[in-house]
Amino acid sequence: MSGENFIQLAQLGTILLGFLGVAVTLRSHRRQMHAQMYIEFSSRLHHVLRALPAQTWMANARADNVIPPRTDDLTKSCLQCFHIIADLYHLHKGGYISRDLWRPWQRGIRKAMQGPVLRREWLAAEAAFNHDPELCRYFQALIGETS
Repeated sequence: MSGENFIQLAQLGTILLGFLGVAVTLRSHRRQMHAQMYIEFSSRLHHVLRALPAQTWMANARADNVIPPRTDDLTKSCLQCFHIIADLYHLHKGGYISRDLWRPWQRGIRKAMQGPVLRREWLAAEAAFNHDPELCRYFQALIGETS
């Protein structure tokens, strides 16, 4: 093997190693962005859910529990919740949220939306989202499902 061939092989190896490094960096960056997105949206959702009255969740637990009455604060919190769910849904549909990240959110969203309070609030607020029929169908499927 001549010196020139050896240098060409070394250069090729360096280029391949560089491409591998870039690929690993891009994959790592993508995973980090997914983790940051998960943390940020989980935080937003938890903040909104904490603003809902405790009776919202007690009504989900048992059918004989009293459903809290409609109030402006409850409606605002539910609308915030619906907007966050809509954001998550569109990010997932756009490929920005992987299936592995979407599954736990989907289970929580389904459970929350099947409760009587969020179901009632969605049925009252659905007209505000009718500009996005696909999203409305998604919510209708969530509240129509049984566990």
